[in-house]
Amino acid sequence: MVKEELKNSEPIVYQTLLNALKNRKVAHSYLFSGEYNPLKIETAYLLAQSIIEGKDDYACEECRTCKRIRNNEYFDVIFVDGYKNSIKKDDIENILDEFSRTSLESSGKKIYILANINNASAKVLNMILKFMEEPSSENTFGIFITDRKEDLLPTIVSRCQNIPFMTRDFSFLIDRYLEGGFDYIDAYLLSNTLHSYDEGFDLNDPYYLGAKEYVYKTIENLDNKEYLPVMFYREFYTLFKDRDEFKKCVDYYMAIMIKMIEDALEEKKVEDGEYNSYLDIIGRHDPIRLLEIFEKANDRILYNAERKLLFDAVSYEIISYI
Repeated sequence: MVKEELKNSEPIVYQTLLNALKNRKVAHSYLFSGEYNPLKIETAYLLAQSIIEGKDDYACEECRTCKRIRNNEYFDVIFVDGYKNSIKKDDIENILDEFSRTSLESSGKKIYILANINNASAKVLNMILKFMEEPSSENTFGIFITDRKEDLLPTIVSRCQNIPFMTRDFSFLIDRYLEGGFDYIDAYLLSNTLHSYDEGFDLNDPYYLGAKEYVYKTIENLDNKEYLPVMFYREFYTLFKDRDEFKKCVDYYMAIMIKMIEDALEEKKVEDGEYNSYLDIIGRHDPIRLLEIFEKANDRILYNAERKLLFDAVSYEIISYI
């Protein structure tokens, strides 16, 4: 049962939610944060079952109502899976429409669960924020799930009770990518940047491959300060003419670069000599400062900063401070 797994693997989360249920002080908005962990979704369903069941304890998980909730058959609990597809305006409008009506279930409580809320545009996030500020009733509850709390709108975070989950070991995802035919380093990077396994991911995905190539080129040229801005301007910018395609490449670039800098800071070694050689180069170039530069740039992406201007700033900061 989920509550037993939660108790064993996430005891702090287990006790925090149990106390809220016992004391009848369940928050109207929760944020389940921390790196990718499927238990976050299962816990969201468990909390929804417990709220609907209305007892001073976790739900039984076995009754017909609990099973309907878990199978997405309960009319007043809406689950949107932002891991499979981006959360769209239509998804939120559907919640607004359903929750504006009289409850179809006897409990009278309505709950929406948004998994991977990061996978939504700024416009959609603002729709969510407005709904949080003006809920349809006191019996409305929201559960948000994120793998990167730092990328969310601060106003959304501030209106939720944050429930952090422990970082999960992603070695099981590496094995799945290896089974899918990926080289070790690609399996390692995809597991630790996507935090999920996509069985439909193309081995020759141009956005990922282009991003990895220019992460490596950036690291190779940390000492070549005259070439670095030229590389971004004449090469990296021209990889994809379509703005959305370039955006995908940039998002991969940032995720891979930040992961490599973190590995260098931890002095980590993996089963790939070339990758380790790049970590050694990073280690000789003030990795703490590099991490600050790229995390700052990644934060600006959240607010739809122009990506080409963003890389102009990145190259300037590297030239100036590294």
